[in-house]
Amino acid sequence: MRLSSHGPRARAEFRRVLLESQIGMAEAELAARRSRRQRLRSRRVERRLVVLRTLLSDLEGRERVAGSSWLRSRSAGLVVSAVWLAGATLLGSEIVRHGLHSMTATVGDIAMLVVSLVWFALAVARVPLSRAPVEETDSARREQPG
Repeated sequence: MRLSSHGPRARAEFRRVLLESQIGMAEAELAARRSRRQRLRSRRVERRLVVLRTLLSDLEGRERVAGSSWLRSRSAGLVVSAVWLAGATLLGSEIVRHGLHSMTATVGDIAMLVVSLVWFALAVARVPLSRAPVEETDSARREQPG
């Protein structure tokens, strides 16, 4: 059902590796700044470290929550695929029996479109069906007054 062999867990693991690498580099930079007694630059690095560690803990927290979601499971995709196949069979038989211009065929077309969009969202686009908190970027923080 996936187009790629790299699923959400692989992408999350890649993000974790990048964050851990950035944290290691920031810690080394902080030690260097402190050894040179550069207080202002070390404070900036400390703030960046806090942000990176927060992102890492958020990533780990999201994995625990996302891992238990039945919408992300393989069975949800199989159920939607089975519903799509059953709908296609029923729609085809309705068109053969009563033609294209019946009310049932019209409703069946619309239902098949909706099921197709749900399948696409689950299998291909991997669209989260719940709203996640929007992360504030550094540029958005700089633009805010105050």
